[in-house]
Amino acid sequence: MRERQQCRSCGNGAAIVTAASLCAGCARASGFRHPLPSGFFTSPSMRAALSEHNFGIVFAAIRECTGLSQNQLGALLGLSQARVSEVEAGSRRLTGAKTAARISSVFAVPAQLLGFHVDSAEQAAGSLAGEEVDWVHRRDFVTLATAAALGSRLHPELERLADVLPDRLAPVSRPRIGDADIDAIEAISDGFRRWDLAHGGGLCRSAALSQLHQVAALNDAVCTSFVQGRLHIATAELASMAAWLAYDIEDHNAARRLWTYALHTAQRAEGNPRSTDLMVVILLDMAHQSLHLRRPKDALAFCRLAAATSSGRRYPVSPITAGYIHTVAAWCWATLGEPEPTRRALGASEAGYAEASVGTDLAWAWVVTDAEIAAQHGHSLYLLSLKHQEFGEAAATKLTVAAEGHSAEHERSRAVVLPTLAAAHFRAGDIDAAVHIGQTVVTAVTALSSQRCYARLRDLDTVAARHRCVQEVLDLRADIAAALAG
Repeated sequence: MRERQQCRSCGNGAAIVTAASLCAGCARASGFRHPLPSGFFTSPSMRAALSEHNFGIVFAAIRECTGLSQNQLGALLGLSQARVSEVEAGSRRLTGAKTAARISSVFAVPAQLLGFHVDSAEQAAGSLAGEEVDWVHRRDFVTLATAAALGSRLHPELERLADVLPDRLAPVSRPRIGDADIDAIEAISDGFRRWDLAHGGGLCRSAALSQLHQVAALNDAVCTSFVQGRLHIATAELASMAAWLAYDIEDHNAARRLWTYALHTAQRAEGNPRSTDLMVVILLDMAHQSLHLRRPKDALAFCRLAAATSSGRRYPVSPITAGYIHTVAAWCWATLGEPEPTRRALGASEAGYAEASVGTDLAWAWVVTDAEIAAQHGHSLYLLSLKHQEFGEAAATKLTVAAEGHSAEHERSRAVVLPTLAAAHFRAGDIDAAVHIGQTVVTAVTALSSQRCYARLRDLDTVAARHRCVQEVLDLRADIAAALAG
């Protein structure tokens, strides 16, 4: 039975006879001699063409089946006949997100065949508007990140990443830029990094995005090849920072888009000595997020890709980045409940950090203090204690060093540590210490703009609930509930 719905051309509630959501009269007027059959886009050849965004094959197949001319197909999609001809001939490719969305909407191409995962059945039938794409649940996200890290030209989506950044790019004329402009961009990223460490990402995330759009629009600026390389690195660092700020307020979709854009941009600066370190840290941030989203296998895949990237490019990573690779690997293995791989990774992390020089020029090196290293390693032990309770005491010892060592400039880092420290004391059986630190947690978290800290507070409440018969724990949970409600 034909579906009864509103024709998108005449607006009448007539029977829809084509995949273009047209009634019979409007379909004929648009040039359709035959409708697209059910399942047209799910054949192996169409699946392959759509996954590669090879719209030349798609257009030719649609026209052969329906009888549409190039003019008529172009009219439906808002393209000229010449552009349709170039696309079918393979001399031009369509890479814009809006164009892909239009094709998906007009011909009801299932969005997942274009590499996306959407939530509702209605969306799955067609529309690919940017706001509907769920990057958190993309099944191919690891594959996309791998293509970006390898500099692959086989994944067409990488060439239109700027189109799917949160908000929009502002068009600018082609200015001439130099080293002083890159210095300014780097200073902006450093300022956002310092703000995030002190206060959390909530209050500066929009400002970071606004700055990124202005910087990303400089891609066609007039400059020397050396400055162009510096621009790619500075843009990638700013995008990575904006991604971290989005992650900190739990806007995971935006964070994934921004990290992928940052990774692709950093890869383009292969001749810059900072490129490899930056790419690896971006991949490890993706792993960090995957662990937060409770996807340890994805996190381990990102970690392995980071390790491969660290040794497969012109410039090797610095010891401090190598140490972080092993740290994140330890988190992955600990989450999976594997003590021996966790211990080995922690040992390698300590060795990497021990070799790091104080004078490194990495933009984020100053963040990796002794307190931060203690926090990283203590978190690994805590994750391990969730399946092996005997590691709880060691976790509490490391996390105490971290909490006491973080300066006021790193208050958000301290606030992330405190809930885990209190939970570690619960795991170790020290209820009094857990409650005492838990009270400090509530004050620290509510003073910041970091949804990630609130997520840790919820985790602490889950652990505390196992000791609900203790009055002090009940009082602590009431304070936590009030903080979460606020």
